Amino acid sequence: MNIRSAHGPSEEEIGKYSTIDTNEYISIAEYQYIDGKNELAAYRHNHDNYEFIIPIKTIPLVYFDKGDYIGEVGFCYPVNPFNTHGIESVSKNSCFLSIVIKREYLDKIKSKFGFNNKFFHSRFNVGSSLYECIRTFQRLNKSPISTNDEILNYTYLITAYLVNFGMVSEQKEKRIDKKYFPKMKKIALYMYDNFRDPNLTIKDLADISGYSVAYFTKSFKLFMNDTPVAHLNRLRLSEAKSLFYDKSLSIKQIAKMVGYKNETTFTEAFKRINGELPKDFRKKYY
Repeated sequence: MNIRSAHGPSEEEIGKYSTIDTNEYISIAEYQYIDGKNELAAYRHNHDNYEFIIPIKTIPLVYFDKGDYIGEVGFCYPVNPFNTHGIESVSKNSCFLSIVIKREYLDKIKSKFGFNNKFFHSRFNVGSSLYECIRTFQRLNKSPISTNDEILNYTYLITAYLVNFGMVSEQKEKRIDKKYFPKMKKIALYMYDNFRDPNLTIKDLADISGYSVAYFTKSFKLFMNDTPVAHLNRLRLSEAKSLFYDKSLSIKQIAKMVGYKNETTFTEAFKRINGELPKDFRKKYY
């Protein structure tokens, strides 16, 4: 399979990406929603290469590891060859990178770093150094004066980063394949559309589902592998990470923008989930 064709289920859908930069080993496609003119349809597919989905802005639902997940900013979602994956829902605010790497090329780099016969098993954190390498690769790939050696060097750096960070990830999020609740998917999308509302409660969501709070919580956790409260926090904190790029915004302002009533609650939730204070995380990665 041509690695460019691994970015989507059809050439029509692949054509909706904003940019695609490809060489013989790697293809990096960037999607940015533009006024409904390039809205991606939900899809699932598989191919014989490795793929890495990296949200730049939150993806409401990404199908990965045999389940639906929120595509959180700051994480990479790796896909091993022949594993089914895709985007279950794309919002008007969506922006993400799809990095496809030729299987034989990545396997050689895995072998070089001692990861023979190992595969990616969970999402993992990504930092600013990867984004810098990606942006440089995109720039070099478009420049008429770039040399092939320069482009191949950044192809290697991006691949080596993904291997070294992805292969040592200790997060265990793999889920068994099972039938989930269609109603919970609708609630998850409703949460995405309304998470900025500081008055949104779990009781509101349970009422919309028609279930009691207890049954709704149980059903939602089976679908999203997270409680509704944890999922709501993940949505808000993922959005906060995308706002960290704007240096004119204070932590207090960002907290309000993503649905927290005060900075203290935001800081506590951020540290609990990310292990660092927002100001320290922002300084490290942004």
